[in-house]
Amino acid sequence: MKKAVYKTNINCGSCLSTVTPFLNELKELSEWSVDLSSKDRLLTVKAENIDSDRVVQAVEQAGFKAEKKQSVFGKLF
Repeated sequence: MKKAVYKTNINCGSCLSTVTPFLNELKELSEWSVDLSSKDRLLTVKAENIDSDRVVQAVEQAGFKAEKKQSVFGKLF
């Protein structure tokens, strides 16, 4: 299972409700969540194979932004 983390502008429960159907459409994702308490509003996704472009596109279709985060060592999560 692979994990990817994205910085988003999903700010509240209502925003989360808006993006939910778009992310749920990505059947390859086994799990996803948004940490609304973090300043970067982190979206974490888990899947066997993660297509970051599809994740970003799904978030953007919902009207929000997502950018893949990099670790402090310069490697992508």
